[in-house]
Amino acid sequence: MLKAKKHFGQHFLTSETTAKTIVDGLGDISTQDVLEVGPGMGIITQFMLTAAKRFRAVEIDPEAATYLDEHFKNIELIKADFLKVDLRDYYSEQFSLIGNFPYNISSQIVFKIIENTDLVERWVGMFQLEMGIRLVAQPKDKKDYGILSVLTPFYYKVEKVMTLGPEAFNPPPRVNSIVVKATRVNHQWKCDPKLLKRVVKTSFGMRRKTLSNGLATIIPKEILNTHQYATLRPENLTHLQFEELTAFIEQHASD
Repeated sequence: MLKAKKHFGQHFLTSETTAKTIVDGLGDISTQDVLEVGPGMGIITQFMLTAAKRFRAVEIDPEAATYLDEHFKNIELIKADFLKVDLRDYYSEQFSLIGNFPYNISSQIVFKIIENTDLVERWVGMFQLEMGIRLVAQPKDKKDYGILSVLTPFYYKVEKVMTLGPEAFNPPPRVNSIVVKATRVNHQWKCDPKLLKRVVKTSFGMRRKTLSNGLATIIPKEILNTHQYATLRPENLTHLQFEELTAFIEQHASD
């Protein structure tokens, strides 16, 4: 039995039934490669080894890696920090991703998935409930609506699979948890995606300011003030309205 390490954000899932439900969230993966992030003691891993066409797992904890090597003889284990792994070193074709994500880096994991969206076709992840809510939040959900709420739907359709209480883990976290599944969407871009990310991140970095004030480092206020969204705050715009705003900035920023 492994002892969970706080600095790795480890909370081991204890229910095999729940683990199977998480795996089922990926659908049929018999013809697909799958990567698991943070397998821990392998409660999800045990199902993946027989379900996926090819399965790999990435584990940062040396003790957990040793445990996995001892208990799963055929496992392909990448002993590294997922956030530092270049996925293109391991994958040239599309794959799916799954994991009970460490809550202290879960937003960074989503950003990394988005950066590799051409490779990651589907993913299922366990999050702190508040984080999962942010992924599907809308402008009406003021306090939960943020950068990932805007960026994620350009790349993935996110759906709730299930919620879990602290008792589902060892040690139990102080928060409730949620499992979500995400399927890649084929968005037809009307602006530069890189500029959109910059606009969204800059806007929410000063979320109490109007967009004309918050985006002054990207486009002069006097130009943005001619746009209908200039006097709004970032929390008032849908993701598609952010795309519309970015297209305007792209067209006028050099004027």
